[in-house]
Formats: sequence, structure tokens, C-alpha cells
Amino acid sequence: MEQVIEQGVFYLKKCLIALKWAERLAPLMSLCRQLKDEGIDCQVMLSEELWEYRKNQGLLSPEEEEGILYLTDDAGVYSSLAEESGREPPVLIYLHPDNANEDFGNARYALQEPEETETEYLERVYRRCHNLPWEILVTERCWLRETVEEDVDSFWEMYQAPELTRYTERLYPTPEAERRYVRDYRRLVYSFYEYGVWTVLDRRSGAVVGRAGLSAREGYELPELGFVIGCKWQGRGLAGEVCAGVLEYAQKQLGFERIQALVHEDNSVSLHLCRTLGFREQMPPVGGHRAGEFRFPPVEMEQNGRRERFVYMVYQSG
Repeated sequence: MEQVIEQGVFYLKKCLIALKWAERLAPLMSLCRQLKDEGIDCQVMLSEELWEYRKNQGLLSPEEEEGILYLTDDAGVYSSLAEESGREPPVLIYLHPDNANEDFGNARYALQEPEETETEYLERVYRRCHNLPWEILVTERCWLRETVEEDVDSFWEMYQAPELTRYTERLYPTPEAERRYVRDYRRLVYSFYEYGVWTVLDRRSGAVVGRAGLSAREGYELPELGFVIGCKWQGRGLAGEVCAGVLEYAQKQLGFERIQALVHEDNSVSLHLCRTLGFREQMPPVGGHRAGEFRFPPVEMEQNGRRERFVYMVYQSG
């Protein structure tokens, strides 16, 4: 029997909590219990005890401590680990009134209300520090995760079909250039927005079947839904299934109440799908050009080196 991909497989194996103020442990106890329940080892110590612990365990640097995330309220711990590794270490900062004036340098991730923090957040911090893709969501037949360079070969094969790029932006001219784009996208888009366009995989085979997700278009305020399903996977209702999952994720996990879509005026299949999902044509905020046959003016934009016209649509949750 084929293995069905599920979410919830953690790379994080151990959380080392190093506290400068021992009295700050109490708010962390519920998080410690969550970690234990997930099968993740959780050890608590004072920050001055951390170095002796690491020495006794034979731990040399964060790069060699696979599966470990540090949670600390001590700026000295963060700076020492960052100096050892020469890059962003796998550290989550615990902010509270006693350390509000401490300098945590370039630390990107912190929590202030540990009672409301879930284990999944710690897993995502760990993955970001180690350049591992985030799992986004699963549907009945598909799995969405962040795109990685290894996906490019599948994309390259998929995008060779002329009918796929009739209404979709082409890839970069070479696979190498596309891989560079993916590297930059992971660093600049995923890390900044914590959303983006993700890879869609078949849950049973693990095959890449397309892309879907949200993007921020310059000049527009609303996040934008985008999707493409490879030709050999079309006709099965996967696009609707995946996009419905993305819209639900956008509302429940990201707090977006309104999502926009820009659909090529000749792409009747995608126009029908968007209307089925609940999108409705609206007056575009920018770039609209009057045309008598349209209730609302289309947006003119360049795609694949040509000026094309797109229908502006908005989805309102609830």
C-alpha cells in the first residue's frame, strides 16, 4: 500500500530552555508539557549551567546539534551561540519585562506569551533557522509545503507544455536561474511574509503536481491567490480542492479576510473556478482600462513579454 503523506513529522527533537531569571519558568510550563506530549525532549536550566551541560553532552556548536532548539531570555546566550555558529543560530527568544532592554542583536524569532505558544511554532522556527521547508496544509489528495530547489526539475518538465504558460508566467530561461530564484524567494519572501506561493504534491506518490499560494503584488493592498496545476494532473478537481484549502488557511492562520485574484480574461476555466470559490469581480484599485463589454474594467499587465488583460476579483471570507 502506498504511504499517504501526513503533516506533523517534527525535525525538532529537543528544546533546551536556558533562563537568566529562574522565576520566569512558570509561564513556560504549559509549553514544556506540550513538547513532552509531542515526544520532544525538553530540558530547563539556568543560563550559566548551559555551557557545562553542552560540554558534558559533547555538543560543540549549533551546526552539530541536529534537532535542538534553544529557548532563552538571556541576550548573552543568544550572542554566544551566534558567535559560535557564525550565522543565525536555532534560538527562540523569550521576551518579558525583565529583559526588555537587553540587546538580542539580529534574532528574528521571539515569543512573549508562552502560554499561547504551540509546539508547531517552535518547529517552524527550527526549520527556518536550518533552511528546511515549512509544511503548510493538507487536503484530501494534496500536500502543500514551501518550495525547495529540488522542485525545480519537476517544474521545468511541467512548464514545457505550451498550454500551461498560455495564462501563466513562464519560468526563468534556465533551470539554474530558476533555482537561484527559489533560493532568493525562500530567503526574502517566505522569511519576511511567512507566506508565499507553495509547492503542491500528491499525498500518495509525493509527486509535484503544481503550485499554489498567496503573493503580495506591488501597488495592491490585498494578498493575491495564485495557482497552477500540471497538465497531466488537470481535470481531477485538484485546483479547486487546493485553492479552497489555501483560502481557509489564509483566514484561520494568517488572518486575511479578503483575497484578490487577477485572472486572464480568456481563461474561462480559472474564471469559473474563482467564481465557484466565492470570488466576485470588482473595480480594480489600479491599472483598470475601460471596455464596454465588461461590467468592471480589466487590468492591463505584461505577461510573458506581451500586454494582456486580466479580470480583477475579490474573495470575502465569511
